[in-house]
Amino acid sequence: MVDGSAQHHTAVYKRKLGEVLEACREEAGLSRADAAAALDCSASKIRMIEGGGVAVKTPDLVMLLNAYNITGERRNDIESLAAHARQRRGRTTWGGAVPERLKRFFDKEETAVTIDSYSPWLLQGLAETEAYARAVIRTNSSLSAKDVDRLVQGRLARQERLYTEDAPKIRWVVDESVLRRPIGGVEVMREQLEHLVALCRKGIGELRVIPNSVGAHPGCGFPIVVLTDAEGNRSLYVESLTDGAWIEDPDRVNRYQNTMREIISCALSHEESLQLVDTVLAQL
Repeated sequence: MVDGSAQHHTAVYKRKLGEVLEACREEAGLSRADAAAALDCSASKIRMIEGGGVAVKTPDLVMLLNAYNITGERRNDIESLAAHARQRRGRTTWGGAVPERLKRFFDKEETAVTIDSYSPWLLQGLAETEAYARAVIRTNSSLSAKDVDRLVQGRLARQERLYTEDAPKIRWVVDESVLRRPIGGVEVMREQLEHLVALCRKGIGELRVIPNSVGAHPGCGFPIVVLTDAEGNRSLYVESLTDGAWIEDPDRVNRYQNTMREIISCALSHEESLQLVDTVLAQL
């Protein structure tokens, strides 16, 4: 059994291995097309390897290192790094409770370098305290008490990445009503808002609040999460009550990106948003 931290470390190794292999290829004066020819594969596979999207099988690694003329201690170091990157994710205490659509979301979130989210009703999962997350998750009457516990564990495991060296750049955009909705009661909400302020003051995330005075705005009614990977590829996730839709078509992603910019343009600045949180806290 491994926890979310161990899962994250595997993704980190993949990304580091990809960066090392890209550097080796460039030092050898080879293009991705050249590397693809060495493996008899597509250039897109090389791009995936170098972006940390896939683990490299041992035979493929051998051929790449041979093509790049990597020998000696440097080769040993790269092979050791590759061994860590190939480690399979172990079982978690919460994995069985997570639907497949969310597992895919967790995978992409785990390797994203930037995360932009707009939430009209609730705080985004990476910003939630345990008590707030539990209050939200247990509203789903189809979940057993054990499943609620497992999903809460999963949410907390995802947050461990926020405190690592390669933590993503996060922007949380919320409606003011999210700050004022007493999820779990007054004490739970007070703890949550204090936690949110602490995350932002530590530079872990940026908060942008759309005040109630704005009224209708381009994002009304639906949550959006935009994930950007190390190569600048964007994917977008929109969730509903029973399902979640992935949007990866470039034209549609661009349309949502424009909507996200319009939403942010309606929001208070980061400092003004934190001042509003302080005001809400004082009123609890």
